[in-house]
Amino acid sequence: MELDKRWIALAVFILLVAFTAGIIYSDFKNDRQAEEETLLQSSDQIGETRSDELESKIIQVYITGAVKNPGVYRLQEGDRLYQAVEMAEALPEAELKYLEMARPLIDGETIPVPAKGEIPELPVAINAGGSYTNAISHQSSDMVNINTASAQEMADKLDGIGPALGQRIVDYRTSNGPFKDIEEIKNVSGIGDKRFEAIKNKISVRQ
Repeated sequence: MELDKRWIALAVFILLVAFTAGIIYSDFKNDRQAEEETLLQSSDQIGETRSDELESKIIQVYITGAVKNPGVYRLQEGDRLYQAVEMAEALPEAELKYLEMARPLIDGETIPVPAKGEIPELPVAINAGGSYTNAISHQSSDMVNINTASAQEMADKLDGIGPALGQRIVDYRTSNGPFKDIEEIKNVSGIGDKRFEAIKNKISVRQ
């Protein structure tokens, strides 16, 4: 009888140990799951933050003018002007000497690539707000496009060009097509080197 009591006591003890172990394991498992969920949430948040950081470093610029593929290009913050021009593929007639190829790009800016003989409209100075301003654009209203100007307009705005000579310029481009560069105007009868020197800084061939 005493032996049966011992076996019963041992069985009860084993059951208590198993029950206690089960509770401990269940708590451990729940804690581990909670930790894993916390780690996953933290990892997702870090991933989202890094993704936002990468996205914030993307800038867009518009390339136009003497390039093969004008359009909007996406680059990294800190990229240089020459990288954008390479992406757009400058044409052989592009006049790249007017471009500040090593300067950092600015998000949202427009970059006109001039052709030879054109007066460049370039962002040449940076203002206090951190963006480039066009210092040449103030002069553009005084320029005369000899491919589009009327005879009277040239007579009014260009020294030494009267209505008759202005008409000869119009007749020349009508017969030979648009001027390819400003020096071609010297082919017009009555415009020699001296007269060209007087007007060369006031004329352009921008289309």
